[in-house]
Amino acid sequence: MKKVLVFVLFIIAVTSLLSAQACLETSRKFFNSKDYISAEHALEKCSKSDMQKPDIQISMGGIKLLLGKYDEANNYFNAALKTMPKNSPYFAYVYSSLGDIAIQKRQINKANDYYGKSLKFQPEDVNALIGYGFTLEKTGRKDSAINYYKKALNIDFANLAARKNLIRLEPDSLTDKEKLEALKDRNIISPEAETFADEDIATLRKILKAERGSAIDYLSLKFGVSLPEGSVFERNPNTFYARKMLTLNGYNLLIGELSSEAKKFFMSKDITPSDLFLLTDFDGKPIFNESGLLSEEGLMAYNKSLKGKKAYLLPGEKAPRNRQKEDELVKKYIEQGYYEVTRLEFQYVEKQTLCSEETLVNKLKCRTLGDGYDKRYFVLNREDTSIPFSIPYMTVMEYRELYGKHNENNAPIYRDTFGEKQRGNLTLCNEKGELAGI
Repeated sequence: MKKVLVFVLFIIAVTSLLSAQACLETSRKFFNSKDYISAEHALEKCSKSDMQKPDIQISMGGIKLLLGKYDEANNYFNAALKTMPKNSPYFAYVYSSLGDIAIQKRQINKANDYYGKSLKFQPEDVNALIGYGFTLEKTGRKDSAINYYKKALNIDFANLAARKNLIRLEPDSLTDKEKLEALKDRNIISPEAETFADEDIATLRKILKAERGSAIDYLSLKFGVSLPEGSVFERNPNTFYARKMLTLNGYNLLIGELSSEAKKFFMSKDITPSDLFLLTDFDGKPIFNESGLLSEEGLMAYNKSLKGKKAYLLPGEKAPRNRQKEDELVKKYIEQGYYEVTRLEFQYVEKQTLCSEETLVNKLKCRTLGDGYDKRYFVLNREDTSIPFSIPYMTVMEYRELYGKHNENNAPIYRDTFGEKQRGNLTLCNEKGELAGI
């Protein structure tokens, strides 16, 4: 009887294994043909017990990620982490994929953590190297980001993502030797030059900015086969990484053409010739320089105006509030772990801590945006930091509890964190509103 039971269990185990394998094989065929929806459906037909296997969970997570179903992909990958054997070779892939999901959800800090974990398991994971570099770039560590992009390119020379990221960060991503070569290719300095000056790099930055704004496409459409020779230079022709680059001659040609078009555009808005060269952007910078050509600021203002967004001021005209720029800053603050609070809530923080607004901003990492009654206030989320920087957030939560304000995040109130039972009311600052310590 015992032998029969063992045999039956063996048959069940083999059948289950074959079922899971068949599931994966069918899905893999669809996946290899890039029919990801059919690949997803094939895996969904697996039995409930098979769905608990890490190979199935990882495969399903990868497919869901490609289909843009980020929450589902996240769930499958996290489930796999709980079932994967400790010696599994897929930890780097799973963490790298979780990093990709976090990027899509704009959770930069979380993505950084996932990519870092991936690289601990596999230091040469190209996707994790690029992703980690991207998170560093987004948090202002551009030099470190460049190093990770270069590591990825050294491992995979054909990786276009790493190559494009490095090109986007030029000229900072270039060595001095590469800068010299780029300046010569673009005719900014003579072919015989052995050194370059800061103004040469400044010119290169302008050209690169125009190049990223589709300057070459514009000139090609404008002039076609009659595009003057020397306007565009092609590096590494006839290769998969061939690159067309704008030269100084091409940049000057571009600015001349755009300046002529800009003058016609502004005059079509009933701007008189006498006011044309007195136009400024919203920061008061001239639209046209002394030579009658578009300035850098003027180029930006003209492009925005072409898209229906008035970005220039007539003499004596006041600039409107820049909502778009403000929204971009708010988005950046939130990505950095900030939490927006009301004016009354921020005033309550000032009252309870005795800290001035200046101290809260300069010493306790709070943020403000705008002026007057339109001013907006931000404090660091308690979960993203530690005492004393978490105290403004906790004080806001206290205000909401005391005055019955809705707590959007249902965040808990930790009064014991401040030692209130032992010390009474919390004060961080002295009578002058300056930080005095805890």
